[in-house]
Amino acid sequence: MFVLRRWFAAILPAILVSGCVSYAPHPLVPDDELAALRSAALDDLVIEHATPGDGPLPDMMSFDLADGLNEAELVAVALTLNRELRARRLEIGEAEALLVGAGLLPNPEVGVAWRGGIGGADGHSVDADLLMDLLQPWQREAREAVAAAHIETVRAAIVSDEWRLVRETRLRLLAVRAAVQIADMLDEAVGIRSRMLDLAQRSRDAGEGTDLDVSAAELELAEMQRDQRFALAEAAAARRDLNAQLGLPPEYELHLTDADARVEVAVFSDPTNTELEQRVLAGRHELRALEAAYEEAEQQLRLAVLGQYPSLKLGLGFERESEGDSFLGPAAGLEIPIFDRNQGEIAERLVARDRARANYVATLHQLRAEAYESRAHLRTARAEIEAQQRDVLPRVRRNQDLIERAFRAGELRVLDWVAAQQRALRARRTFLETLLRYQRGVIEVEAATGMPLSQPVLLPSDQQAEVKGTRDE
Repeated sequence: MFVLRRWFAAILPAILVSGCVSYAPHPLVPDDELAALRSAALDDLVIEHATPGDGPLPDMMSFDLADGLNEAELVAVALTLNRELRARRLEIGEAEALLVGAGLLPNPEVGVAWRGGIGGADGHSVDADLLMDLLQPWQREAREAVAAAHIETVRAAIVSDEWRLVRETRLRLLAVRAAVQIADMLDEAVGIRSRMLDLAQRSRDAGEGTDLDVSAAELELAEMQRDQRFALAEAAAARRDLNAQLGLPPEYELHLTDADARVEVAVFSDPTNTELEQRVLAGRHELRALEAAYEEAEQQLRLAVLGQYPSLKLGLGFERESEGDSFLGPAAGLEIPIFDRNQGEIAERLVARDRARANYVATLHQLRAEAYESRAHLRTARAEIEAQQRDVLPRVRRNQDLIERAFRAGELRVLDWVAAQQRALRARRTFLETLLRYQRGVIEVEAATGMPLSQPVLLPSDQQAEVKGTRDE
């Protein structure tokens, strides 16, 4: 017995500290973090997230920066490097830790008591109890279900944030392209004004023009050069904004494959009301997050209901009397729920479940309205493109040809030519802005539905005939 006590005393400390984690400090040094942000680059970047919701890729991607980045590669860079998203993804680890804790058994409890004799009684006794709280099997299962639902809530919310990042990245890339296109357009206009000023000066020197014509040409050139400077500044600001979205330094030289390309849009057919709503249901991960939050509230209610039943503790009891007699046997403890049957938590969880359902319905209503509104803007932009291609652009081109011929024939004064050029430039910029508005509309519709317009949506069988009939009409 003495050997057994010595052996138990020797291994008890080892049992108590086994599996413990040692603390390792990791201080935050602001200067080091700032230096890391300054040195951020794409040279050795390995893509960990190519599309929203894909998680870390099994074979990490990389791509050649020599040919520049297209839209899909920019999205992959943003999903990998964006600082806010990196911090957000760490919440998954926190949620998974809750699942680990939910599956653990309660620690056993040790109770020790020493009793001396009273009322003239001699001697004393020593009691020791080792008890463990026995969770009902279904209670442990409910705890794990709560933790698992919380993990799904966090994951779906992160995917929703990833889709928002995709939208913002695409819009910022479009802003860069728009600024570059406008700057190129104004650069061309500055060249035309410079040639016009040269012609006006030669006409004046030859006695065919006036100082007023030269002054008008000089003023027009100066105003166009001012607009050009503003456009170049806006293009630089758009690039800095894109770098910030990607997680790169503001002055990082980001090479884009299609920044200088002519803006062209792919025209999509409008989704019907049924298709639009099904796209919202299938694609918006805000709804997945709220569905998981509702399941979490459901499991929390279930766990609260189980908490009203008494808990049972089982273990061993040891007693030693002063005469040297020792006793060992089973011990039990039972909670008697007379006053507190967990009524407060049950009522709270009932309301929380109702609130989770109401939040889902409210968000679904909001997302549905956003989808309809974004489709309406897309339709308006598409109609405007068709109207300008049909009514405005042919007349602008014809008017430009007539003006050039008339000016070269000496039938048009400089002031009239300047006014005509201003109208032509305004028409071109308006058409470019219309194309950009349509492209923004496509991005907004895809963001509002959570999927590309080119991706088909699976409709319920009872709605497929309805959609087909609507399109046939």
